Amino acid sequence: MTDAPIAARRPSVRTHHGDAFEDPYEWMREKDSPEVVSHLEAENAYTDARTAHLAPLRERIFQEIKGRVQETDLSVPTRRGDWWYFSRTEEGSQYAIHCRTAAGDDWTPPVLEPGAPVPGEVVLLDGNVEAEGHEFFSLGAFDTTDDATKLLWSTDFEGDELYTVRVRDLVTGETLPDEIPNTGGAFFTPDGTGVLYTTRDDAWRPDTLW
Repeated sequence: MTDAPIAARRPSVRTHHGDAFEDPYEWMREKDSPEVVSHLEAENAYTDARTAHLAPLRERIFQEIKGRVQETDLSVPTRRGDWWYFSRTEEGSQYAIHCRTAAGDDWTPPVLEPGAPVPGEVVLLDGNVEAEGHEFFSLGAFDTTDDATKLLWSTDFEGDELYTVRVRDLVTGETLPDEIPNTGGAFFTPDGTGVLYTTRDDAWRPDTLW
């Protein structure tokens, strides 16, 4: 491939507050249009062809950056009620594993060593399991009730930052059937009997708390 794909110019005028704006590429806003997708795929193919000779350099830079990252790692534990909460990552896995371990009588945090088993560890949510079968995964909200019996979390599998909220009973391990789609942030009410969440307006800004 030698020539870059050229997007078609189509007359289109938008008017805002009395001012008219001409945008010949307005049609490309339709991200689900087969024509738009086809053009983007052509642009990607063109870029891949023109930068193919840089593949060894890209791989070398990637390996250098990766070598500076501690893949097996742990977050600082946070005390809430009778539990210490923390997240950890494992070499070769893309997403964090969110856990907790029972707290003792004092506020001495558990000693966490990367790669070493954590005594009494309870896995609440494994991002790698959540991401299975999806091309994209992002964890949004993550909250537990004060009595530590329920977990709330939200996921985005599309990359549009619209999250689906789910709740798990930590006593039985059962994920409740009810879901709340298209949310922003979310958290439990103080008494743990309800869920508060936000939705977004057309500009993708949180505008309503439910």
